[in-house]
Order: sequence, then C-alpha cells, then structure tokens
Amino acid sequence: MQQAEAFLEHVKSVDLPIETLMHDRDKKLTAKVDATFQAADIRVVKSAYRSPNTNAFVERFIQTLQQECLDHFVVFGEQHMDHLVNEFVDFYHEERPHQGKENELLTPGEPQPDILSIDSVNCRERLGGVLKHYHRQAA
Repeated sequence: MQQAEAFLEHVKSVDLPIETLMHDRDKKLTAKVDATFQAADIRVVKSAYRSPNTNAFVERFIQTLQQECLDHFVVFGEQHMDHLVNEFVDFYHEERPHQGKENELLTPGEPQPDILSIDSVNCRERLGGVLKHYHRQAA
C-alpha cells in the first residue's frame, strides 16, 4: 500500500497522466492496492490467469533498450534518460531491422534499388555512434 501511495504522489508531483496500470496476479497486489489506483481514476488491468508470457513483448523491448543503449551510458538525470530512450525508440521503430519480420523495418521506407554502389551508402549515427544505421543515399 505504501508503494502504491508513494507512486501516486510521484505521479501527481511530476504531472504525469496515468490512465491504465497493468500488473500480474502477484499476491502482493491485493484488491486494496487496486482500489487505491481506481480511486485515483486509474484503470487497473490484470494479466491473464496462469499466463506468464503475457508481458513477454514489453519485457523483451526493455531488455533490448538496456543492452543496446543504456548499458553504454551513465545517466545524468531524468532529462538525459528521456533523451536516450526517445532516441532509441526512434531508432528501434525507423532504422533497426527485426528478426521476427525477416530483418525488415517496423515502419517500411521507400523501396530501394537492387544495384548498390559503395558511394551510395551513408551512415546515420545516434547517441554519439552507439546506434548506427546504414542506408542508401536518395537519388
């Protein structure tokens, strides 16, 4: 209960609008905790019963964020963390190939020509070169 109340106080202090809270069915998260969030107009959604992989996609993204980005930096405050995460999310959605999609991008760009010359390849760097994306130069 103390952690739930402290979380709600923090949310109010930074003026962060929270609409939904999703959690698993851990016994620590009682009906009283859920009622605390609902009293603050936050919709509580529980994961499916006996479904440990419900949060697998989110957990995998957080692991990728940590390994590919955050492990390379010492974070100096909330604004720095926001900048790092925003840059990584842009990279993740627009430039990073995904094995689950046959190494295609999540947001497909313009079709590329089949013939590639070395002069037409450019490198885009983010976060001081930690994140790199090689692409063909536009005609």
